[in-house]
Amino acid sequence: MNQGKIWLVVKPTVGLPLFLGGVTVIALSVHAAILTHTDWYPGYYNGGQKAKAAAAAAMAAPAPTAVAVVTPAPDAAAPAAKAAPAKK
Repeated sequence: MNQGKIWLVVKPTVGLPLFLGGVTVIALSVHAAILTHTDWYPGYYNGGQKAKAAAAAAMAAPAPTAVAVVTPAPDAAAPAAKAAPAKK
């Protein structure tokens, strides 16, 4: 730690809360600035009209059902095994 000597001048019980409090204030101020100074972020944060319309359409329409039909593939080795008797 190259800045370890700072704790000889500032007590950790004072320095750490001040540091973490400063980080919190900066983060909250950046988020507040983004919310108040942009016009796209509130719409993005709330989901926008396209997302709300898509969610409403998905809730109104019944879910499609899929039916899978599986047919076994013909076994190419089976006719040859029946035609030639096993050698002893």
